[in-house]
Amino acid sequence: MARVQKSSLSVVPVTPTSRRFINAPCDRGQVEELGAVREINLQRNRLKKANLNLSDYAARRAWQNFKPGPATGNGIPLFSRRKDRSQLRIGLPRVLNLYSLAPFFTAYLNSLGIPFKNLVFSDYTSEELYKEGAKRGAIDPCFPSKVAIAHLHNLIYKHHRRKPLDWILFPKIASLPSPLSHTLAAAACPAATATPESVRAAFCKEGDLFEQQAIQYVSPFLSFAEPELLTRQMWQIFAPLLQLSRGENRRACAAGWQALGQFDTQLRSKGRDILQQLEQEQRLGIVLLGRPYHNDPGINHKIMEELQRLGYPIFTIDSLPLDDDILGTLFASEIRAGQIRDGRDIGDVWKNSYSENSNRKIWAAKYVARHPLLIGMELSSFKCGHDAPLYNLIEQIVEQSGTPFFAFKDIDENRSAGSIKIRIETIDYFMRRYRDNVMPVASEPGETGAMRMAR
Repeated sequence: MARVQKSSLSVVPVTPTSRRFINAPCDRGQVEELGAVREINLQRNRLKKANLNLSDYAARRAWQNFKPGPATGNGIPLFSRRKDRSQLRIGLPRVLNLYSLAPFFTAYLNSLGIPFKNLVFSDYTSEELYKEGAKRGAIDPCFPSKVAIAHLHNLIYKHHRRKPLDWILFPKIASLPSPLSHTLAAAACPAATATPESVRAAFCKEGDLFEQQAIQYVSPFLSFAEPELLTRQMWQIFAPLLQLSRGENRRACAAGWQALGQFDTQLRSKGRDILQQLEQEQRLGIVLLGRPYHNDPGINHKIMEELQRLGYPIFTIDSLPLDDDILGTLFASEIRAGQIRDGRDIGDVWKNSYSENSNRKIWAAKYVARHPLLIGMELSSFKCGHDAPLYNLIEQIVEQSGTPFFAFKDIDENRSAGSIKIRIETIDYFMRRYRDNVMPVASEPGETGAMRMAR
């Protein structure tokens, strides 16, 4: 039997007639000619440009300069060693909750006279980065924690060798700021909190590598849910390192909070703009129900980018608008019934609301369930002990409203491109059928998919 090779496809004639079997590893198996493949790529690139991916935006914006002013009083710098500070080079790993909190640290340091150009970030997670730095086995939790060792390796053996670093800053974050109300606490994942200590152990088990490389490893224990406590914690660690006055430290913390607020406002403003566009065009958007580090393209395996290339704008949890007019509409019936106190309350579905990222996922699932143009896409990493108890809850919240729900659970360092591609194609097919069957029915504010179908 003759086999004809055209571009990347195997075309096998099965009968003397024109019937053929086309074997291809992707959706491009529907075409044979190279020109048609190029046209598919061009079309998907056009769709990507036309549909904003806020996961990608947040992953880039978190590490950019928020340009705070100096931590001064009456316009006069209060520190005496600004010149020394301006020479410091500080490395930060792109990992874990720093994907939501990096603006605080960059603005804090920048306001104290450390130029933004001297803040050096590890590369985004990739297969190459992980393989190069994963030889120091010290921890085996979820991949986002495990890959932190590789990010430190990247800072030391790539960035430090290129131009020496003075510090590596990798904070132990115990709690997070929260946009929600009436929760029990806003604790960070304990595995993520402890990861900086596990990483330190990996680089010190056969001698202190930081000392050998003349790098100071700075790892403060910080509580972002309590701003006053955080200010004291920052003072305790950075006062001796930078010869800070208490006033400087307080003003630098204020600059950090201002940067975080700016980051949050920009993200939610873009989210509102996309929602308005979807309402005008009666199209669907996808909400990434994940944790901050799932914005990292090496952690999410570019799943959200693939969906963006199919024509779906991508929201993150932290990009969902919190405006009173939107929350009041989406949650009006529950507020009137006394089930919740306001649109940021999850007490009706989750009583053990002490873990902040878990709380946010549950709140976002409720948001998706009540917004007629949003679809839920849950991402969860292998061995995530905080996500495991939420699997059924989040699925039930979304699906009981008649809204489609999809999930990629237990993702880790292995990227099975073929199976991911097939699942994305299936998701796209299902969403097209959902849109065709449900979207022609006019949507009322706060109305779920099930309510529209019932009408």
